Amino acid sequence: MKHMHVSRIVALLMVSAMAAAMLAACSSDPEVVIQTVVVEKEVQGETVVETVVVEKEVKGDTVVETVVVEKEVKGDTVIQTVVVEATAEPEEETFFGLPLPVVPDDVGVAPQPDSADGSVVVRGQLELRGSGVPGDSSGGMFTGQSVTEKLFMTDAGGNAVGQVAESWELASDLSKLTVTLKQGVQFHGGFGELTAADVAWSLNMGNPGFNPESATDGGSNWISFIGNQEVLAVDTYTVEIPIATFDPRWSTFILGQSGLGLSITSKAAYDQNGESWVRDNVIGTGPFSVANYSRDDILELDAVQNHHRKTPSISNYTVRAIPDDAVAEAALKTGAVDVSQVALRNMTALQAAGFQVIGAGAGSFHSISFSGNYWERTHYITGDDLGANFTVRHSLPWVGDPERPDFGNPPEGMTNMERARLVRTALSHAIDRELISDVLFAGAAWPNYVYGADINNPNWQEKWATKYDPDLAGELLDQAGYPLVDGKRFEMPFFIRIGRGDEEIGTAVVGMWREIGIDVQDWKAQYQTYRPNLIGRTATAPWIHSAGAESPQAPWDWPVMGNSECSRGRGGFNIAIEIRELCEFFDQMSAEGDVAARNELRNANVEFLSHWMPVIGTVAAPQVALMNPNKIASWDMPLSVREAATHHPEFIVLK
Repeated sequence: MKHMHVSRIVALLMVSAMAAAMLAACSSDPEVVIQTVVVEKEVQGETVVETVVVEKEVKGDTVVETVVVEKEVKGDTVIQTVVVEATAEPEEETFFGLPLPVVPDDVGVAPQPDSADGSVVVRGQLELRGSGVPGDSSGGMFTGQSVTEKLFMTDAGGNAVGQVAESWELASDLSKLTVTLKQGVQFHGGFGELTAADVAWSLNMGNPGFNPESATDGGSNWISFIGNQEVLAVDTYTVEIPIATFDPRWSTFILGQSGLGLSITSKAAYDQNGESWVRDNVIGTGPFSVANYSRDDILELDAVQNHHRKTPSISNYTVRAIPDDAVAEAALKTGAVDVSQVALRNMTALQAAGFQVIGAGAGSFHSISFSGNYWERTHYITGDDLGANFTVRHSLPWVGDPERPDFGNPPEGMTNMERARLVRTALSHAIDRELISDVLFAGAAWPNYVYGADINNPNWQEKWATKYDPDLAGELLDQAGYPLVDGKRFEMPFFIRIGRGDEEIGTAVVGMWREIGIDVQDWKAQYQTYRPNLIGRTATAPWIHSAGAESPQAPWDWPVMGNSECSRGRGGFNIAIEIRELCEFFDQMSAEGDVAARNELRNANVEFLSHWMPVIGTVAAPQVALMNPNKIASWDMPLSVREAATHHPEFIVLK
């Protein structure tokens, strides 16, 4: 670690009142350890008190402790002391309480796997929650497990190819998509052939625009794409999908296998057995069928023989829920699991231990939404009054109100919106993204400044970056009317979602913000805790997430925001802001047929976001996993258009 980083981390930890987790370099100074085990005995009338030499192993170091010999000989006390300086037990380096890895010098050999021949065991993350009901929030989990399928999937180049779709035609006026299905595709469990009725039912059930009860993943995108229109089964194998707002991502991100959730399941199973049964008994058409599923515990799959698209080369695939990274790493090292995502900061050490990196070309943005910036008062599509804005009834430093410039008594000559912009910009300048990447991700992550805009894209412009500058951050907060008073400027809640890499980044950001005087009241919980506030547009606590704006590998000309960030998507997921301009950018990009022109529109979008900062980036990170090469020869997955590190076990090839 760079020396300049060490002193800063120590300072941050002190400011954060995390003294117990302070960064400490491994000590090389010897310690004197005195420990006496007393043995008292009488020998020919003399009392002899002596010690026993204690020798023990401490993290590989042999420690010989002080030896004290004390005797009483004919009334005289003789004390002899031999001091052996012991090698001190090295203190563990930490970063905001997170242990840093020690990389071994020698390359190791991965363990022999415990899994049976023909079987693969994979570590699941914090949540193992799927459903066979298209309208459930986890209705799309099984697409990535090769249990359910969609109309399309992506190939190695990220292009759409048919999965259960045989052919398709997009109307010249972009008003509808007509899809012809493959014939003979069979549902698991004897529920018959996949037909257009199943596809129409699944899409209608999952689209919150048509079914208000739906809570499916990416609901705002479905609302935008299809609206409240009904998907129709024209005949047995023909589906007609009406388009409300054309989205150039329709075949990959929306209707594609590695995009949004909402997969195709059996309508017959739902009609015969009911919603509760289908929720836990997923009936799909993929190369694997469900043999055993227990929520947040285990998912066991069996290969489907003579599958219409691809018969797997493995017979069984098991996902075990292991929320804790340390436990997952231990399972990998002992051979209990064959594949696992691990903390990026530990990747080098585990590679040295003999494991190999795999991935689907995916990455993720870890962004912070300044919740409560719901600037719209009327619905973008309908024009309906959205009602009183709950989030600005009380003045919050990070929330602006475009209709009440004097709300909250901003400094003279400054509007409420400008004051909040300065606050958000200051908080962005206070984040040391390079340090987070170096320490938490072993340098594998890279800075992300503007929501959804990757600095490695050729279209990126350096003027959009908010470089680390805590002094400038303090000056901006002073200008906004929040000077330091007794070491504090204002109080701010902060929700840190557990899992998906957000927890460690969020913890580091809390310390950095406290360093400039923000009294951050952070709490960590599962995403479901905060989701109702996002759906209901009542969120006011800023939160860190890897949701929305898709992923670093997404093309620059994709309209990656404008559904989950404005009122168009009401009824579906939202990242806790509603800004009309983001809807407008989406519409303009979707209607533009020229790629260069779409890139220019995206530049204007990024310019807008870099100025107003309603959402800021922290770092972008690759999504990769480690596999045991003694079990798996290769796992060549299709290119992911989202964040999945591993998906589609049908492509696993065993050693």
